[in-house]
Amino acid sequence: MKKNKLFLLTAIFAAAFLILAACGNGDNGDNGGDDDYDTEESPDEVEPDDEDNEDEDEEVAQVSGDGLTGTITFNWWGNEGRHDVTNQVVDLFVSENPGVTIYTEYDAWDGWQARIAGDLAANQEADLMQVNFNWLALYSPLGTTFMDLEDPRIAEHLDLGNWDSEYIDIVRRNDIVQGVPVGMTARVPFMRADIYNDAGLDIQDINTWDDLMEAGRVIQEYHGDDVFALSPLGEPSIAYMVFSYMEQFTGLPFVDEDFQFNYSLEDLERGFQLIQDFMDNGVMPDGAFDSDDINASNPNWIAGHYGGVSEWDSSINAWIENVGEEVIEIRPHFTMDGALNSGWMSRPSMVFAISNNTPYPEVAAAFLNFMLTDQRAIEIIGTDRGVPLNTVGRTHFDAADLGGPVVEANALHANADTTTMNPVFEFPEVREVYEDQLMALFHGNATVEEAAEVVYTSIQSVIDSAIE
Repeated sequence: MKKNKLFLLTAIFAAAFLILAACGNGDNGDNGGDDDYDTEESPDEVEPDDEDNEDEDEEVAQVSGDGLTGTITFNWWGNEGRHDVTNQVVDLFVSENPGVTIYTEYDAWDGWQARIAGDLAANQEADLMQVNFNWLALYSPLGTTFMDLEDPRIAEHLDLGNWDSEYIDIVRRNDIVQGVPVGMTARVPFMRADIYNDAGLDIQDINTWDDLMEAGRVIQEYHGDDVFALSPLGEPSIAYMVFSYMEQFTGLPFVDEDFQFNYSLEDLERGFQLIQDFMDNGVMPDGAFDSDDINASNPNWIAGHYGGVSEWDSSINAWIENVGEEVIEIRPHFTMDGALNSGWMSRPSMVFAISNNTPYPEVAAAFLNFMLTDQRAIEIIGTDRGVPLNTVGRTHFDAADLGGPVVEANALHANADTTTMNPVFEFPEVREVYEDQLMALFHGNATVEEAAEVVYTSIQSVIDSAIE
């Protein structure tokens, strides 16, 4: 696996808190690899009363002969399935540690990043947080926002040796371990066999981009012009498809180790042409076809108008549940003759981090260790956070025979020559440059050449501003 150069991000990120809080959802589909969930009803959150809070401010977390003592808040985003299993694990831990109280906060992805950005800016964040990989660079560029997980108070309860060192290095900021990665994820083609088979196609034969173009034409000829080989993908997925395609024919990642954009104008034009070809050949519709959010509850996905979706393997469960696992086939990344690499761009699906403001680091670390290594916790959570990187957790995961689409999809990129995504690819201001132009192309407001030109002439300066 290729590792990205670790770097410091300075003053720009202090402003990022306020920018993201003002803009709402600054990252609407990537992240973490794991954020393309339906909007769910917010849970009733249980909060301690003011009197208890006043007392807790004076307490010091401790580990006594009677066990752990302290109160923490833990928050995450996800769908109802993730909420349910995570709360079960919380309840199990608290039942075995009567001196501990854990308040939970959770919701769907929409608006979640803006909320967390506001909490961090106000120093009101939860003690234990599920965070996106790129948030470490955005919100803790100097490694000071989250606890150093090599701190002795943490190390007593959370063994970083249960992760391969290359994965711990990914989450270092300023040589400080700012979290632990839950798993590695990449966008994987999840294809609907029923739509392909009815048109006389075998999904196992759809391996290259050219195969996909031909399948789009055949599917439309058989099913009609309102059925497509893939979903419209959504902004982040379209961008992932384009840039992974560009990695294949150039052999180069998005930026080099000095954060120089790696693609020429001609490369961008060829990459953007892929999306135009998708629309021209029935692989996916243009922007006028579907006004609904491209997520697991999209009516056209459920009704069978889309023959596949490119999704993070750690977030596919909700999509599959809405159409039935029996119709889904999982495929390797589409490729091309002469490809210089696999096109897989992987990154941590999500990271767990402990706030540097918590008065109870031992409690947060002990619960985190329990959630990631306890056999019962692993079996309860199953694949709702993907395939674990923690070696103890993975042993229990494998012993429980937790197979299925998530595991199958994860194995495809885990066993391939992947590129570890540089976090700058997902910085909001950088994403805005290429996603805006891809959406202009998607909606017919720009040609391939016009969209590529805008990205080529502007993206390096935006990258420079983001990392200066």
